[in-house]
Amino acid sequence: MCGIYGIINDKNNQAAQNVLEGLKKLEYRGYDSWGVSVISRDQIKIDKHIGKIGEAMTNLPSGLIALGHTRWATHGGVTDLNAHPHLDCTKKIAVIHNGIVENYQEIKEELIKKGHQFVSETDTEVIAHLIEEKAKTKTINEAVFETFKILRGSNAIAVLDYESQTIIACRNGSPLVVGLGQGQYFLASDVPAFLKETNTVYFLNDGEAVVLSKSGVKLFDIDSEKEKILTLQTLDWKLEDAEKNGYPHFLLKEIYEQLKTIPKTTSINEKEINKLTEKIKGGYKIILTGCGTASYCALATKYFFATQGVESQAISSYEFMPFSKFIDKKTLVFAISQSGETADTLIAVKEAKKRGAEIVAVINARGSTLERLADTVLSVGAGPEIAVVSTKAFTSQLSTLYLLSTAVADKFEEGKNKINKLGTVLTNLLNPVLINRLIDTAKNLMNEEHMYLIGKHLNYPATLEFALKIKETSYIHAEPFAAGELKHGVITLIQKGTPCFVLASQDEVKDEVLSSASEIKARGGLIIGVAPFESNEFDVLIKTPDLGSLTIFANIIVGQLLGYYLGVGRGADPDKPRNLAKSVTVK
Repeated sequence: MCGIYGIINDKNNQAAQNVLEGLKKLEYRGYDSWGVSVISRDQIKIDKHIGKIGEAMTNLPSGLIALGHTRWATHGGVTDLNAHPHLDCTKKIAVIHNGIVENYQEIKEELIKKGHQFVSETDTEVIAHLIEEKAKTKTINEAVFETFKILRGSNAIAVLDYESQTIIACRNGSPLVVGLGQGQYFLASDVPAFLKETNTVYFLNDGEAVVLSKSGVKLFDIDSEKEKILTLQTLDWKLEDAEKNGYPHFLLKEIYEQLKTIPKTTSINEKEINKLTEKIKGGYKIILTGCGTASYCALATKYFFATQGVESQAISSYEFMPFSKFIDKKTLVFAISQSGETADTLIAVKEAKKRGAEIVAVINARGSTLERLADTVLSVGAGPEIAVVSTKAFTSQLSTLYLLSTAVADKFEEGKNKINKLGTVLTNLLNPVLINRLIDTAKNLMNEEHMYLIGKHLNYPATLEFALKIKETSYIHAEPFAAGELKHGVITLIQKGTPCFVLASQDEVKDEVLSSASEIKARGGLIIGVAPFESNEFDVLIKTPDLGSLTIFANIIVGQLLGYYLGVGRGADPDKPRNLAKSVTVK
């Protein structure tokens, strides 16, 4: 959830300033507060503050080694004192942390008895003091490794040590990646922090640690404390993937990138899709799981499979456990996640593996825990998604799973053709007429505090995702419903002028959806149609192309854009919604 970034051998001797710039690229991972520590001549110096890091500056001195952090608070309020890094009593050890130390209170009580003084309310500070205590009789590496083994919960820590001039990091559940440049060494929770310097990386596994020194990087097994072979990989990511490239926000840039990322899915994963198709045809059960946007992708995929006559189940990861008893060795569990680090999804996957299921990871980010747990990986190839609000990762995941559903029905080439055509049609859709209509609609809705959405069949999961984009970006209460629920209580919410979105397609349930829209209109609701046709029921029409079952993509992209314009109009930061972080790595 939090952002970690460190540098050894900064080429400009401005490690603190460069860490600060790198942290700005990780702000989507947490933006309650930020802090940077640097090794100066005779001590570690720290600068840390609450608030967003976007325009921040630091007066920390020059240096070759620095370590920094952006925080998404879990323990302790959002204050300067609670911001990371945290120091030990000697101020020679600085610690930053991603995760939750579940047993921090008992550790803290023992350390207080030994004379340690605490200045924050965080669970993280106990790590610095515990390392200090152990370093009295052990090497710094041993002290860090042994401390980490005591911590309970999913954690990643990074330790800046003045005496050894090193950065030591350990991982269990929260992501860490090392980058190796030209004489420079980097540690981060995500690649964009150092992508301008190198794309040669190593993603740490759970139970591994790295020691970054001026002479290089060493990898260790934490349990045995023995060194391991460091096997590097080169990513195909480009710097421009993690830059705004003239767009005012990453969210808008990533919405437009879908014109390329959606059709891109037709050129990858074919081998894996063919293998999965054979297993499904051979009688394997299908379970789809994810959280938030990924869970809506799972639900939409359930409809795609049903269209092809294939039964599947969609279960939100945080509600997975009661249904895990039905999993066996002939079950495919499709785990959908942008980051591959979502805690609830990983818990579901581990339980499914215990029961013998084969795991299929449908992911965007590289080197994740989910990728390592999976038997098959469907990497959707959308590239770095910087905005907290997921757009291009979601549609690439949905496109990939749509292709799988067509392959199971022996229509894979037809499916690929439709997805490729979709890319062209969407390019034509995002024209000035549509954008101006969306901006005008956003202006008219900007002061609303409640709006409702209805859809049926594939447009039901579309309403869920559409509403989530509105909520995440503009903080307006947007509540989605299956159209059939209206008469079962929901219609009581409708008053004169209540904005109601009706998502529809040219399908067999079109008339039923319009009938529901008519019922809302009769109660005074303002009907905003998002559909490929005109209707007397619509007070406003945002027209989308008629793409059959793929109309869901166009309808959802309208929601992404409308959410963006509403958020900007209401003064929210569409890239960094309040209280949210990109990767939810805690339960």
